Amino acid sequence: MTRENRVALSGKKIRSLYDSLSHIYGLLTRFEKDSLKKALDIANVRENFVVLEAGFGAGKTLVEFAKKMGNTGEVYGLDISRKMTNKSQRVLRRHNLSSRVNLVLGDMEYAPFSDAIFDLVFSSYTLDLIDTATIPRVLSEFKRLLKPTGRMVLVGLSEGSKWYDNMKLYGWVYRRLPSLLGGCRPVLLMPYLQELRFEGIGREFMRAGHLMPTEIVWAGKGK
Repeated sequence: MTRENRVALSGKKIRSLYDSLSHIYGLLTRFEKDSLKKALDIANVRENFVVLEAGFGAGKTLVEFAKKMGNTGEVYGLDISRKMTNKSQRVLRRHNLSSRVNLVLGDMEYAPFSDAIFDLVFSSYTLDLIDTATIPRVLSEFKRLLKPTGRMVLVGLSEGSKWYDNMKLYGWVYRRLPSLLGGCRPVLLMPYLQELRFEGIGREFMRAGHLMPTEIVWAGKGK
């Protein structure tokens, strides 16, 4: 699988799929724990930050952001799935964080926020659900939302950087039963950031849960 592979499911089908998976989403994403911890360290969230998580899933990362920022920052979440949004609201209530996190139901391609308001835009295992032709548009939206000094951190399923990161079997299953894999396919994000002229681009590869090749990329807003 390469950067040019198109996503197999439409946005409508992805929304429906994640609505149906909402009740078991935590179980399905257990392997993401280590990669998300690494990405959160890279994000280096501080008090007074205004943070957006795009594609927040079951809300676990929103909880981490809210805890790190205390009472002085603002946390927003954007997701297309109503049932995942409802699940995240329940998670936030359990942690007594409902009043500190603002959840918005919407599309990342047309994010319903003003320009240059976020210190951090964070997204994990979400752009690998976005069609190849749409990824530049979504990343341009993220760039629009960042303050001049803002930063973006992205985590995604990758083909990996080592010879043993063989995703041929994954690709074979994806082409036949994409829903079985949550609609996700490997996407290398760093070239997109370079084309869109982000600044200070960095990248790290790792194996999430000692299993799935994962790419973490980060960048400043740039020009």
